[in-house]
Amino acid sequence: MIHITTIPQIRFPLKPLLILLAAFSACIAWSCQAGGFAYISNQGNNTVSVIDLASNQVIASIEVGKAPVGVATSATLGRTYISNVDGQSISVIDSQHYKVLQELPLHGSPVGIALSPDSKTLFVADWFEDKILALDTADLTQQRTVNVGKAPAGIIVSPDGKQLYVANRDSNDVAIIDTASMQIVKRIAVGEHPFGLGLSRDGKQLYAVNVYSNSVSMIDTQTHQVNTIKVGEHPYCVTVSTDGSRIYVTNTQSDNVSVIDVAQQKVISIVPVGGYPEGISFDHANQRVYVANWFDNTVSVIDASNNKLVQTIATDKQSRAFGQFIQETAH
Repeated sequence: MIHITTIPQIRFPLKPLLILLAAFSACIAWSCQAGGFAYISNQGNNTVSVIDLASNQVIASIEVGKAPVGVATSATLGRTYISNVDGQSISVIDSQHYKVLQELPLHGSPVGIALSPDSKTLFVADWFEDKILALDTADLTQQRTVNVGKAPAGIIVSPDGKQLYVANRDSNDVAIIDTASMQIVKRIAVGEHPFGLGLSRDGKQLYAVNVYSNSVSMIDTQTHQVNTIKVGEHPYCVTVSTDGSRIYVTNTQSDNVSVIDVAQQKVISIVPVGGYPEGISFDHANQRVYVANWFDNTVSVIDASNNKLVQTIATDKQSRAFGQFIQETAH
């Protein structure tokens, strides 16, 4: 005799099941892709290349405004902001669908761009009108401004969101702005022609790259004491490792990256990359450094564990990626 066992049918409540499936679908579509994304501005053909950091493949090319330079990106908002220096505008990209949602016109020429840690405020450096704009990301028409030094370029926000640091290229100093009042509280003299800025994750060390001095100014954000470290020819941008022990500086006319030991305050390694490297950012999830090469139309990938070049990714014409261009996956 054959015995047939009936398996009881398991029923799930419909509403919780739908919610679970929706969350799973969204996860697959975007936020569960490990490693995050890099948004590379390409000044030569007015596009942004999107690189999936899990595969190091370009997965999208997005048309933006004229001569895109600066990048600020937020996984929390699902938005990436691009400053278009010749187009005199900000492009707002939907990071889930890789398309431009809005083109915000500005009166001046935006270069540096940065987001507050809570993603509620977008800061823009207008180097033609020598001012900083603070824009409400919920309503970009809500703007505050402050005049700073000559030709503000790189900008970065403190981890607590209370201070904004600005590299004034033609004033040879770094301005510290109180973000609540939008007032300058301090100006710190650095080297000649400061451009890119970097900040340790604890906010204690600020780094300003001095293009004409071939150096980096290391600034204690509490005491404002400045130490100077020599690097390669015509340095441009800087990024900081997760633990703050290393900084990485692009040297545009040396076609390499200087790796600096912060404690020793000296260069410990030089990594050859592509031609005329400009933007640089640290991938904290995978411990890699990404470098945008303007002349080669590529992005170089450096393994931070051994400071070796491990991959080169083809992008579009004149890649700059000025700013914090890596969007880490939201959790």
